[in-house]
Amino acid sequence: MTRPVRPCRPRPAYGFFFARIKLKAESRHSSDVIPWAENLSETVTKAMAEAAGHQLTHFAIHFNVIKLHRRHALICYDLLLHESDKDSRSQFSQNPNQPIHVIIKRGNSHHNIRSKRLDDLVASQYKQVQECDNGPRPYFEDILYPPLYVDGRRVERNKDGTRHPDEPEGWDWERDWVFDFEPEEDELKKGEE
Repeated sequence: MTRPVRPCRPRPAYGFFFARIKLKAESRHSSDVIPWAENLSETVTKAMAEAAGHQLTHFAIHFNVIKLHRRHALICYDLLLHESDKDSRSQFSQNPNQPIHVIIKRGNSHHNIRSKRLDDLVASQYKQVQECDNGPRPYFEDILYPPLYVDGRRVERNKDGTRHPDEPEGWDWERDWVFDFEPEEDELKKGEE
């Protein structure tokens, strides 16, 4: 038996949501996954609001992180209502230490649950991704096919298999290393010490 949606009431202007959803995008490439996640998050957010008796007609979703696992996608996003002022929206979006609300689907119902135990976990993973990826949000990570970071920019394998212009010469996506790489003599000596 599934319970009806019981939305938590975060601050009236915004909320930080975390959803674990079965991956049904066309491919695992960010160009397919990000639009799929945007559409799905908007649909789920509207459905939860309607089930709780609210009309969300004016809102914005700002994606923070999309992390792909084998069969599921973890999606972290901010829900910003248009009544909120720009300063509070910007302050909220810049701070990863926010209360987390988990969206869980059981049967045909979506449940919105406040999860204090995920607050620190999500914030630490968010900060970890920020250390590697200096690009714009959403940060995108695929556990099966991890991206390569060049000067803080995410470089993904092209969908058509062609070489990306930022890809290092000799990079092998299957083995995650560069062919014909020989460490400097100083590096070898450091390893022996």
